[in-house]
Amino acid sequence: MMRTKRVQALACTGNLKELPEKFIQPADEQPDNTQPLEGVTVPVISLTECGGDLLVKEIHKACSKWGFLLHKDHGISFGLIEKLQKVGMEFFKQPQKEKEKKKYANDPSIGKFEGYGTKMTKNLDEKVEWVDYFSHIMSPPSKVDYQIWPPNPFILQASQQ
Repeated sequence: MMRTKRVQALACTGNLKELPEKFIQPADEQPDNTQPLEGVTVPVISLTECGGDLLVKEIHKACSKWGFLLHKDHGISFGLIEKLQKVGMEFFKQPQKEKEKKKYANDPSIGKFEGYGTKMTKNLDEKVEWVDYFSHIMSPPSKVDYQIWPPNPFILQASQQ
C-alpha cells in the first residue's frame, strides 16, 4: 500500500486550509496570465468537415502552436459523455483501499500502465506535481481490458459499450 496520502485523500480530510508548501510551484513556473485574452480562441477542429491529410495537418498545426485543441463532430453523444463523467466520479468517491486494490492499481514497474495510480514527480526545486488518475484503453474494442475495470461502479463497463 502507498504510504503517502494521495491527492484526493488529502483534499477530502476537511482539515486542509491551504495547499502544502511542497505543492506550490516556483513563481517562474506559475502562469503569468490567468485572465482570458480578448480575441484569442482555442483551435476548434471538426472531425467530419475535413479528413485524411488535411485533418492531420490541422491537428499538427493546433498542437504545435497551442499544445491542445477542441475537437467537435466526434460522434460521441452528450449522454455517453455525461454517463462516463458520472461513473468516473463514483469510482473516485470509493474508499481509498478499494481504489488501491491490486486488481485496479497500475504498476509501471511491471509494464502495467492501465488502472488507478498517482503521479508524484518532483521537479528540480523539489516541488511535487501530484495527480490521481484511472487510465484505460477504450478503443479499439479488441484492446479493452475489462479485468482492470472495477465492478463497482459496474456501469463503467456498460457505458463504454
